[in-house]
Amino acid sequence: MSSQRVPAFLTLFFILILPLDIHAAGDAVRGAALAAECEQCHGNAGENRIEGFPNLANQHYKYLVKQLREMRKSAKERYGQAKPARPDIEALLRARRSNEIMDPFVVELSDQDIRDLAAYYAGQTCDQIITGSPLPAPKLENRCRVCHGEYGIAMSSSIPNIAGQDVNYLIQQMLDFKAASEDGDKKRRAGIMEGQVRHLSEQDIRDISLYYARLPCR
Repeated sequence: MSSQRVPAFLTLFFILILPLDIHAAGDAVRGAALAAECEQCHGNAGENRIEGFPNLANQHYKYLVKQLREMRKSAKERYGQAKPARPDIEALLRARRSNEIMDPFVVELSDQDIRDLAAYYAGQTCDQIITGSPLPAPKLENRCRVCHGEYGIAMSSSIPNIAGQDVNYLIQQMLDFKAASEDGDKKRRAGIMEGQVRHLSEQDIRDISLYYARLPCR
């Protein structure tokens, strides 16, 4: 290995291998105070009532921490507060989650802020309003079960629960994954998801989303 490539390798090692302190405890009480700024879009206690925005109540702690950290990193780069990764490193990393609507809310969050917010939302009891009767599972829904659980409650804390999630949010996420899978030059944020939705029609996506949206969130 050349001396020029050693720093890049070591940087990648620290990014991918060393722990991210995701499991450190968050303070849910402090998180509740921080969450006041989130209520306009995500609702009281994370129970969204605005179409297209995700419900956060009862979501996995580890998943929330990871998503907030990725959005913060993207926001800091857009605001000029952080330098993008070097090209040789960036080429090896998957795309981070990026949401410009979230930028002003996450850009100044500390790691402790993120842990506290995640602890607060993960500890909330979801109580979604289901409009319509439960639906039979679409024929392609079995693609989702391995990761998201038989009824949309994921066993892994790194994977989001999708039962009772906002239907329009689910639809848009899958459409975005599908679009990314069709763009050969775009860096992948979630290669597994993009592989799963690549061959789904828009109607398949809508059917699957509506099915999960009408399942109990707990």
